[in-house]
Parts: sequence; structure tokens; C-alpha cells
Amino acid sequence: MRKVYKSVFAVVTAAVILTCSACAVIPAADPAEEPDAEKALTETAEEIRIPASIFRFANTDIEDNMDEFGDYCTGVRRDGDDLIIEVTPSQKEELIEMYTGSIDDVLEDMAEEEQGYYVETDIDHSRFVYHYDENIDGILEAKMLLTITASDVLTGIMETGDPDWNVRAKIVNCHTGLTVGEGTFPGGSITFGPDEWKASYDGGAWLDARQEEVMAMTGLTGPYEELTDTQKGVVASVGQMLDWIEGKYEQQFHYISYAPGDSIEQEHLKVYPEQGDESDVVTVYRTYENGMYRYEDDYGAILTRPAYEEQIRTFAEQYLPSEGIKIYTEIKSGAADEAPALNEVSAVTYIFMDDALCSGQYETFLEAVPDWLTENCQGVPAGIYLCMTESEAWQQIDRSGYEDKLREDIYTGEAECAISGSGKVTVY
Repeated sequence: MRKVYKSVFAVVTAAVILTCSACAVIPAADPAEEPDAEKALTETAEEIRIPASIFRFANTDIEDNMDEFGDYCTGVRRDGDDLIIEVTPSQKEELIEMYTGSIDDVLEDMAEEEQGYYVETDIDHSRFVYHYDENIDGILEAKMLLTITASDVLTGIMETGDPDWNVRAKIVNCHTGLTVGEGTFPGGSITFGPDEWKASYDGGAWLDARQEEVMAMTGLTGPYEELTDTQKGVVASVGQMLDWIEGKYEQQFHYISYAPGDSIEQEHLKVYPEQGDESDVVTVYRTYENGMYRYEDDYGAILTRPAYEEQIRTFAEQYLPSEGIKIYTEIKSGAADEAPALNEVSAVTYIFMDDALCSGQYETFLEAVPDWLTENCQGVPAGIYLCMTESEAWQQIDRSGYEDKLREDIYTGEAECAISGSGKVTVY
């Protein structure tokens, strides 16, 4: 039989009451018994919109959810097919804990069913990869695809207050790593059945090829079967993390290094994109708990950087000759795929100047920077560092090595101009 998972997931029997999927054992709050009741009553409530699309996705009734949310929120009302809930910070935290509990319950069921089943998801709740096989119990499959996705999306809505959600979901054969089906929600579908499962087996050829590829990247030699368990773990982890970042951005990335993580640092993989160069270092971070991997990466900062630097360059070239400046930016937060608004992106920019071409305009430019920061970067921490060197030293500075050059005693003029999140401008 062919399975079609669409926006209402009508083919499965596990409809989800969005507040109750994890809270069957959690009693509704009773102010008379709550030790912090007086404090809760003084908290300021905020409104959060729960969109109709999440009810359709979870195959659940809005009226049932309206009643259930009423037990956990200060107020609930309908707005068309959406729900508007009023929650205090403590109520919102409790709802997030419920959704986390829903996910943990399903992950426990997965672990009992088959050790090879697991889920990968973005830390921003926008992408899910479900690893299992065709022998999975139908109810557990529905819980994975419905409960985990809906609970994680709702967590994101609670955290951000943004009701617009978009999820890319993929089902992968946990034995071979090959895709069985994928789609985008809300509104999309995932269609698969026996033919797709059969096609996802290739006698292990794909997995063997991927293992050999990753071994070459990481410098491991010899047959895979002769590697130690630790080395096999590295091969598996690097392969999984590469698959994640390449699937997310639909391009190839090249390996730089891998750290398995310990009590001091988080597991991470460093790569650079095929559509970039080796100086565009992207770090993929991963955490694991009870059958779920959560991923985050900083590629958005690299995508944002060219447009941000162009805006800095437009300003700088009002005072300095274009042939005498090099501009390199490190995006700290607020990365976006589109051209960023300067007052939404926290960044540090280094402007390296050729002394022979820029010394005459340096002071005038320095005087203009604080006003420019105030006008354009109000609301976020940002900084512009002016670094002037003699021509020979300036020629040696490039994007891949400019950070090392900052520590050298080669500057004939330096200044640091910064604006804080509160709008205070300082010049050193």
C-alpha cells in the first residue's frame, strides 16, 4: 500500500491534541494550590497566534484545542481559524516543557522499537530528517512524523511569537542513508510506499561509497571494517553532519576538520561551501539526546556578509579611494539570506587602508564614522576598526589571513569605533 503524508496526515490514526500530547500526566495549574500563584497573577501576559495550519497538519480539531489551551493559558479566543492565546512567561515555559515532554516520549518509544531509529532537526525548528525503516510500527511512525514535528514547531512559535512556520521534512532509510520521501509543510506532502523503500536499498553500495569518501577526507586508511569503534564513529558523524549541511543548502561542502565534542566543547564540523572558498569557514554544531540530533550552523553569516560589506564600502568610498581599502566583516548575529538592514545585524568590520593612498583622508573619515554608526546601526552592537599600514604590508592582507595580521605591529594608524545595543558610541 502506498502512503501519502499530506498536510492533514489523514491516513494516520494518531491525531494530536496540541496541548495534551505531552501533558496527560501533568495536571492543569490550580492557582489555589500553586505556591507562586500571586507571582503568576502579576506577570504580564502576551498574545501568541497558533495558526490554523498547525491544526490541519496535526489532524486535530481547533475546538478541542481551544478547550485544552484554556486550562493552561490566561486567555484563549478564536480569530478566524487561528487561535490567539494569552500566556504569562511561566505559562509559556510550561507549554514548552509539555512539547519537550511529547518529543521525549516518542524518542523513548523509538529507542524501544529499534536502536537504529533517530531524528535530526534544525535548532530553528525548520528542518527534520527521520531515520527509520519499512518495518516500523505504524503508530510509532505517525508519532514521529506528527507529534515530534508539531511539538517542535509549536516550541518555535512559543519561543519567537512568529506563527509563520515552514518545515522541510525527509524520511531516510536508516540502514543505507538513502532518501525514501521528502516534502515541505504546511501545504506539501510526502508520498512513499513499497517501491520507494525498495529503491532505498542498494546492497550497501551507497553506504560503502560514503564511508570511503569520508575516510579519505579525514585521513583514515585501510578497510572500513578494520577501523576502531572510535574511528568508525568519526566516519559516521562526519558523514551525517555533511549530509545535513548539504541537504539544507543544496550544495556540496568541503571538509576542513571535525571535533567529536567533550565536556569543554560542543561537537562540530568545519567545512567550506563549493560556492565559496576556503576562507568561508562554516561550522556545523550538533547535540544529541535520547535519539534526537539538533543541528545549527553559521552559514547564514557568510551569506549575509557580502551585502553587509557592500554597505560599509559605499560609506567608506565617500572618503577613501576604493583602490586603497580592503573590508572584511565578521557577522555576529542577525544573519539573513537577503540584503540585511544594518540595524538588524550585529557585526565587526575591519577596514584596512593603504597609508600611501588614504593617510590624507584618514582623520576626516574617522570623524564621520560615529555619526554613521548612530544613523545606520542603532539598536545592535556593531563596530568598525580602522587599520592603516604601509603599502607593502597592506598588499599582504587578505580575507584568509587578516585576523592573524591584526596581532602584528604593522599599523601606522588605528582606531576602534563601536556602538552598543543601547546606542552609546565610543571611539578609541
